[in-house]
Parts: sequence; structure tokens; C-alpha cells
Amino acid sequence: MKRLFAHALLGFAFGAAALPPALAQQRPLVLVSFDYPPYVEVQPGQPATGMMVDLVSTIFARMRQPVELQFYPLARSLSLIDTPRADGFFTIKKTEERERKYLFPREPLLTQDFVIFARVNSRMAFHGNVSELADVRLGVVNKVSYGAIFDAAAGRGVFNQLEVAQTYEANFRKLLAGRMDALVSSRVMGEAVLKRLDALDKAKVIGPPIETTQSYLIFNRHTVAPEVVTTFDETLSTMRRDGTLRKIRDRYTK
Repeated sequence: MKRLFAHALLGFAFGAAALPPALAQQRPLVLVSFDYPPYVEVQPGQPATGMMVDLVSTIFARMRQPVELQFYPLARSLSLIDTPRADGFFTIKKTEERERKYLFPREPLLTQDFVIFARVNSRMAFHGNVSELADVRLGVVNKVSYGAIFDAAAGRGVFNQLEVAQTYEANFRKLLAGRMDALVSSRVMGEAVLKRLDALDKAKVIGPPIETTQSYLIFNRHTVAPEVVTTFDETLSTMRRDGTLRKIRDRYTK
């Protein structure tokens, strides 16, 4: 599948000549991601932008570790992290199965509320119990985890009418076209997609969040040394203490 955006070699804050010899010879780590507005914005022919792109770039610059960011559709990115072609993936939620397969840092990159969106004229009610959604035509995106509560219910077969799309934007287009009753999404991401579609007034959040979840940058345990993950955690923790993390988030929330 054709890449959505050509990869960029991020040597931004430092050049090879400025690095100690050992680091100067390090190969870049290949990190894959996907269009996830407003955290990762991928548009054809344009550099990827967004809070997570900024944050991840800054972390690895501080680590003096060159990285190469590559952007693909979600399913493609997820398949690559299971091969030697990718060293990391962002962002993704933690599950027991994923913890067995990948190296997870201690520090999450992102905390999100997952909610139910319906069309603005919908009379549907949701009070927080996912069993209420059993017979709803409910939109989800292929291979996406929506948190432990929703995923466990899906595993038990609670939802009888799941409508599966390949992208978040396609999911919202189906909702707006009346091809489903509701969909589950991160609140912030859902609002960003609706804004992109010029449809903020055509859908609404109903009820309380299903769950508040944390998302991580994960590492390929077959290609990345545990010491890199330790340094990643230490760097992100330092950025939290010295205010860098807050400054990055403020750029996108104010």
C-alpha cells in the first residue's frame, strides 16, 4: 500500500558530527504511525503534524537517537511493527497480549476519554454501561482497541451489530450518512475528524465516557534493546518535570 507520507529522517536538533562516535554510527529507529487527528495529522503531500509527532520527535532528539518516522494506514502500521521493518509504533493502548509481544515504556504518551458519538438528531441514550449498546448498529475501526471495558465486551459477543470501517474518517462518514446508529471514539479525535469533515454540528457525544485510557509508544522487542526503552522513560519523565511536556501540549490545546 502506498505510503500516505514519505518518511522523514529526523536529525533536527543535532547532526552526526555533533554526536559521540558510538551514537553517530547508530542506525535510525523506524517508528510507524497513522492519521489520528488532532494528535497525528497526515495529509497527502504535506509533512505530518500534531502533538504526538512533536512530542515523539522531541523525546528522541533529547535521547540523541536518530529516528525515521513513517506514516501508513492503521492496519498497515500495525502489521509492520510485527516485522523487522519497524522498531516502534505510536500510539497504542496496553493489553495483556500486546505486553507479551512488545516492549512497553512505563510512561504513556496520551490519556483519552472514549465516548459514544451519534447524529445530532438522535434520540439514543447511553448511561455508561456497554451492554446498552448490544443491539445498536455501532461503528468501530478495524484492529483498534477501545479500552479494556469495550474490548472485553466485544470479546464476549455483547455487540450484535458492529459496523467495521478501515479508517476513523470512514467510520464518521458512515455515521453521518445514516449507515449506523452510533460509533465509539476518542472524544478529542472524534471532534477533530468532524471538524475536518465540516460536520461538528451534525454529530454529538451521548452519555458519559465508557473509559479513560492511556496510549503508548511501543517498541519491537526483536529489534530494540531494553536500554533504549529505559532511556525513553527517563527522558519523558525529565520532560514532564522540566515543563517541556506541558509546553508541547499547550501548543495544541490553547
